[in-house]
Amino acid sequence: MKITEHVYVLSGSYFSAGGMVGVLGEVYGIDAPEGLVLIDCGYSKDAIALIAENLAYFGLPPSPKCVVITHGHYDHCGNAKAYQESGAKIIVGAEDAYQCKNGGSQLLDPPTPFDDTHIYPAFEPDETIAVDCTKEICGLSFRLIKIPGHTPGHLGVYIDIDGKKLLFTGDALNPQGSALLDSATLGWQGDAHFSRQAVVESMMHLLAAAPDADAILPGHGKICLKNGGAMIRLAAQTAFLTMR
Repeated sequence: MKITEHVYVLSGSYFSAGGMVGVLGEVYGIDAPEGLVLIDCGYSKDAIALIAENLAYFGLPPSPKCVVITHGHYDHCGNAKAYQESGAKIIVGAEDAYQCKNGGSQLLDPPTPFDDTHIYPAFEPDETIAVDCTKEICGLSFRLIKIPGHTPGHLGVYIDIDGKKLLFTGDALNPQGSALLDSATLGWQGDAHFSRQAVVESMMHLLAAAPDADAILPGHGKICLKNGGAMIRLAAQTAFLTMR
């Protein structure tokens, strides 16, 4: 699915009919001046095949130069090792690097048992992000915003492209409801590191960091293509009222 002239949905819930659960976890592609950038990369060979099919359909480069991981859960970074081996640089929030290095099977240090379905091929991130920063990636300027809570190292990814300000929110913020402003889901709480207080602080931080976002592109489900700032305000309000 084409979002703007240079931004695409390549895998995820929009393609999951027919029992293709292996493609869940939205994967976004950005056709940057110096190569393809992926925001998250899904999991399983099904997702890799679907991403390749959509890249070919849209006439995009067949392989990413860089993958920015919003957080270290299997449905968002399970294919990172495969893309890294094909030459992509992998960027992850610093606090999620431990999880990535252990393939999701050890969420705490010292490790504790966790659901085996969340295990993925372990990989060593090429770069970790410890604080908010602006980085040039493949010729585009990206703002990487630390929004922990869902996981400790969760990143929001913000770009101004094609006349639109786009905010990729991973699982930190998912628009819900028929009008997309009915409610905001603030992330699955099953991670051993989930922090309600961090979610509250992150939504307030996001409100200050990206109040003018046009679109919210989440890690699952509905995309908000207009008035993204209003969705962020709703998320901050929801977090403040229900998660303190």
